Amino acid sequence: MVSLDRANVLLMIDDLCLGGAERQLVELARGMDKQRFRVLVATLYPGQPLERELEGRVGISLLSLNRKGKFDFGILLPLVRLLRRERVHVIQPFLSPATFFGLTAAILARVPVRVVTERSGVRRDTKLGENVYRFVEDRLTRFADVAVANSESGRDFLVSRGIGAAKTRVIYNGVNSERVTVDGAEVAALRAGLGIAASAPVIGIVASLTAPKDYPTFLRSARIVQESLPSARFLVVGDGPLRRDLEAMAAQLGLAESVVFAGHQMRVAPFISSFDVAVLSSCDYEGCSNYLLEAMGLGRPVVATDIGGNRELVRPGQTGLLVPPGDPGALAAAVITLLGDRALASRLAEAARARFLAGFSVTTMVRQYEQLYEELLQRKGMRLAPPDSHIDRPGIALDEAQLVVGGSAREEGIE
Repeated sequence: MVSLDRANVLLMIDDLCLGGAERQLVELARGMDKQRFRVLVATLYPGQPLERELEGRVGISLLSLNRKGKFDFGILLPLVRLLRRERVHVIQPFLSPATFFGLTAAILARVPVRVVTERSGVRRDTKLGENVYRFVEDRLTRFADVAVANSESGRDFLVSRGIGAAKTRVIYNGVNSERVTVDGAEVAALRAGLGIAASAPVIGIVASLTAPKDYPTFLRSARIVQESLPSARFLVVGDGPLRRDLEAMAAQLGLAESVVFAGHQMRVAPFISSFDVAVLSSCDYEGCSNYLLEAMGLGRPVVATDIGGNRELVRPGQTGLLVPPGDPGALAAAVITLLGDRALASRLAEAARARFLAGFSVTTMVRQYEQLYEELLQRKGMRLAPPDSHIDRPGIALDEAQLVVGGSAREEGIE
């Protein structure tokens, strides 16, 4: 058995934009015990906002492969050289095509431990490029040690694609306490700044403005809610390629004065805390929603669609309400129920917060990943030494011409 004072762990992703998987990678990188794990974070494309949360942190090295476009496969060999030079013990890529490049390079570089990450609980509507990558990645997964999903639904999804159940694990997302902490005065100031009266009921959603989040259903339900409650206001936090279309749809539905599109926000806690009802209208892709966890942690009553991992967080009638996806009437009815029955809303919100506190902290999530890494390293004949035998090592020397931080952001669309 070889003793390691620290294990070198490389976490890899397409970029560090404001997304759920990206947020989880950042929290994992920040949370790992730096006496036992030396963390490298590699992106395919540089220049995204969450990089700022990793830059300059002790024990974390942030780098980019500076991919030139979706047809650039030339980053593979520099990645192989990086893995060998830095003697990476564990590699864990997130999302496609980072998983394709990460697993391929790890096999070539003979990285001992390879962890696949599945962030979705279901994928109904996919594009050709995504399907191609998933097909190849599923075949590469046979050379991985384990595939980790962030929900039981995600684990079932992995098994349905031919990945053996014995190779799968579930580690739920964790939320940093900073993201569920907010001051009441900050919430009041936010509402005032958005022109929302203190007495107006606010129905909100935090999600990218993309097809899987099914904003058309959210907006159609908003129209129904407003017919019953004319003072209701609807707050959309997030951005994406569908923003113009959704703004036009809101206007067509007569909601131009009632719906606020707040765009991307680095700090979402004040927005979620301003919601009287937190809604998630997704019709696809949901695994373990960071937003639902944050709403639960902030004590907001939740209405979500019954899809993917949502049902694992929102227990109907216990920690929130579930409705069928793509059903504006059902979504509106659930929202109106919670707005009209504040005792029910309060009971569900309190139970949701208790459930959040019981098992969805960043500490819990990071500890489970660390235990998994140690288990897999031991299978390969390596054992991490106790923390008190820690020996400092020099930082990463980034001497590859293609490894840069900064530069242009990635192109739009599925890779």
